[in-house]
Amino acid sequence: MQNRRILMLQTIRSKLIFATCIIFFSVCTLTGLNLWSFSYINKLMVLSERFSDLANNILEVRRFEKNIFLYYDKESVGEVITYLERTDELVEELSADIIRLNGMKRFSEFRQNLSAYHQNMKRLKLNIGEVAGINQEQMRSEGKSMVDFVNELIKIKRNKIHKTIYRISLLPFAFLGIFILVTVLFSIFISRRLFYTLSMLKKKTREVGSGDFTPISFKDPHNDEISGLIRAFNLMATALETNQENLLQSRKMAALGTFTAGIAHELNNPINNISLTAETFLDEYSERLDPEGKEMLNDIIAQVERANDIVRNLLDFSRTEESSFSDLDIKDVINSTIKLIKNQIKFSGIKLNIIFSPDLLQIKGNLRSLQQVFLNLLINAHQAMPNGGSIEIKAYPESPRFIRIDITDTGPGIPPESLEKIFEPFYTTKGIGKGVGLGLSVTYSLIKNHGGNIKVTSEAGRGTTFSIFIPSITKAENR
Repeated sequence: MQNRRILMLQTIRSKLIFATCIIFFSVCTLTGLNLWSFSYINKLMVLSERFSDLANNILEVRRFEKNIFLYYDKESVGEVITYLERTDELVEELSADIIRLNGMKRFSEFRQNLSAYHQNMKRLKLNIGEVAGINQEQMRSEGKSMVDFVNELIKIKRNKIHKTIYRISLLPFAFLGIFILVTVLFSIFISRRLFYTLSMLKKKTREVGSGDFTPISFKDPHNDEISGLIRAFNLMATALETNQENLLQSRKMAALGTFTAGIAHELNNPINNISLTAETFLDEYSERLDPEGKEMLNDIIAQVERANDIVRNLLDFSRTEESSFSDLDIKDVINSTIKLIKNQIKFSGIKLNIIFSPDLLQIKGNLRSLQQVFLNLLINAHQAMPNGGSIEIKAYPESPRFIRIDITDTGPGIPPESLEKIFEPFYTTKGIGKGVGLGLSVTYSLIKNHGGNIKVTSEAGRGTTFSIFIPSITKAENR
């Protein structure tokens, strides 16, 4: 599970989503802190107002205190007691906040002064004439201490409110600094990873345009879009290099075809003259020739026939004109080809097994060219098994667009070092005098002309399989 989470943060998309989530979370946190701060300030303001009420009550007490001591006003005593009772209620309500702000010792002194002051006022209420017997200086001192205490409370509370407001005002700047830092770090990451990679790809693209298909040397533990882009570029460069090599090879083959066509035409006339002369000489002077002479003439005629076969192969290899294509049934093409070589296969002790899939579609092709393809492959399979064996021909749909034909023999197989060269002109694995190495080259060329492909797989001692892929006609095209 942990590895999965790590992998999820390796792509640029996941990192962008993660960064967006962090920013969103930061904004939500900042909003929450601001709401809490405003709520806290509001609470402090309400508490400050209550402290102001406490101070106002005590100030009212001091105001009526003057009337009592100067004019012996009994009604003022009643007002003072009323305000003192309100003050007691507020002190009881605010006791926890007062202790937190000013300490328990100061609060206790305040309560003692308030209680003593309250008791003296109750005595005066019962008998206003006792004013002269009360220590007025002490009461004034107690009243002043209460006023000073409350003013000190208000001052402390205001300072706390100011500090809270100051801290709240710093929060946006703190988050702004964090946001700028994250933005800078993310920009550095983007510039170092993305922009550097894009500039490197731009440089390598120019090199590819100049013919240098060297892949980008890239080792990166990340599995993100940039790594995928570089891997795709390397695959593209490799494919372009392969296609370039194939194009060069095709040009070489075209040049070779032109060259061989010229040679074949030049050789054709003297070979025909030699053949005609030898046959005429053998017919007219047969009775005068001894057996050794006849054998020599027959050998000349046989070698001329072999030379004719080579010339025909050269002409087939160099043929570049477009063949006329028509709708063909691959079963009919294969069956008609087998008729040409059936007896030769039968007398060699080779078993032939043919398997046709029932859902084969038609193809567009040239009958003569495809017959030559299958004939070349069957002749090669026959020659690979002089002591008998088996050949299997299997045709079936490879995909909705292609038909696959596998021709498998049980011969000795093809050596691994020869597989890469098997379709090259004039390359042969047969013995001297048994082939010139053009059959498979012609086969390869004909299949390519049909828009198909041919592959070979072989294992020493187990036989060889040639797989032909030819485009099929879709059902819609058949209609």
